[in-house]
Amino acid sequence: MLKKLLSSIGIGSAKVNTVLFHREIERGKEVTGEVHIFGGKVIQSISEVNIHVDTEFQRNDDDMTEIHEMTEPIHEVKIIDPLLIKPNEEKVIPFSFTLPHFTPITFCDQKVHIHTELNINFFNHPADEHNFIVFDPFINEILHHLTQNGFRHTVNSGLCHRKAPTKSNPTHCLQVFELVNEQDKKIYFVGNEKDIIINIIEGDQVRQIAMDREGDIPKQLLGIKRSKL
Repeated sequence: MLKKLLSSIGIGSAKVNTVLFHREIERGKEVTGEVHIFGGKVIQSISEVNIHVDTEFQRNDDDMTEIHEMTEPIHEVKIIDPLLIKPNEEKVIPFSFTLPHFTPITFCDQKVHIHTELNINFFNHPADEHNFIVFDPFINEILHHLTQNGFRHTVNSGLCHRKAPTKSNPTHCLQVFELVNEQDKKIYFVGNEKDIIINIIEGDQVRQIAMDREGDIPKQLLGIKRSKL
């Protein structure tokens, strides 16, 4: 009875570890891995396994004087087949899902985690969390082209900020890339949207380029370096 009581509050309870088959994952591609569950001191019933991809974003208070770091699930997977885990037993549950296009890429301080939680009872939710790398070759090529042509990232470039959910991006995370050059020409675009729109600002004039993922990126951006707008 004492063992059962201690397990109910997490002492000597089941443990969980998530193994990703690939630690670098392209946005829009499949994430594959396994959830390893290790039995504790007594037999336990696990009603649900929750796997979700989390990221952080900055939220300003209403008075705009203080910034807080918030965490939000970008994508969630629930495994709802109940299972019993015996003492010292190991069970392995495979999983796979597609990483949504609105997942931010990992860039500088912007991180993405995979978080796994076991639902055993009200008191006990063993959890596990790992960072992994999210990349998008399309975004990488755009940024490479811009930096090769004299643009540099601003201090907050690539960090997520809070926004209202939309149909195309149902999260609160907005990942904006912002670059400038020595002539004070400014470029910014949202990185975690399906369609990438490059905004070019020079003085009080703004020009936009709708990027085609199937097109030649240097050719699409050819006018940025020489453009006088």
